[in-house]
Amino acid sequence: MKLQGLSTATFTAATTDIITSNSHGLVNGDRIMVSSATTLPAGLSASTVYWVIEAATNTFKLSATPVAPYTTGLIAPPVAVDITSAGTGTHTWIEHDIGKNINCRDFRHAIFAVATGSSANLTLKFVGALSDDYTTLNDLACPDFSASQSNANMWDYIEVVDLQSGTAINGDTGISPAGTDDYRLFEMNINGLDWINCILTAWSAGDVSIVVKLYND
Repeated sequence: MKLQGLSTATFTAATTDIITSNSHGLVNGDRIMVSSATTLPAGLSASTVYWVIEAATNTFKLSATPVAPYTTGLIAPPVAVDITSAGTGTHTWIEHDIGKNINCRDFRHAIFAVATGSSANLTLKFVGALSDDYTTLNDLACPDFSASQSNANMWDYIEVVDLQSGTAINGDTGISPAGTDDYRLFEMNINGLDWINCILTAWSAGDVSIVVKLYND
């Protein structure tokens, strides 16, 4: 399953709530943030995470609430952001630096396939957590990996092993491509964990795509 991708492009917006960005590559459920060189379209805000909905090849809409599979009755179905003006200047979207939360409760191991491109310069760290609610697999039961660690929000960085060399990579350190693109495979021991994810703690250039496979011995 796709865990994370990071790419960026320019867009235009219409009062029909449709955002146009040719060949954007986004899919429903991806999370992005937006910015503008001048003024954002009315209805959109910088430093806010939006979920992609109604994605087509060159267009999509945005929702301020999570999309399926997280709509289990605990979260309202996604509604498109009401865009009331086109804004001015050049607008840009970028995928959020936190990947999709993956519930791994029934598995013992995870293989991550990490591909970087466009002379990526970034730091990627793997994270895990226990659930704070065992009655549901809903995202609400997962700690917030985008927020600071605390007694009320417990999670940690997790060690992974590079399958090429067998080298253990400290969770606090992560991996840091610096202009040299690569395709790499990592394994994580997820015994006892309920949730896993990936975090980009630094990004200055390039893109990254991460796919995870969960399995048992």
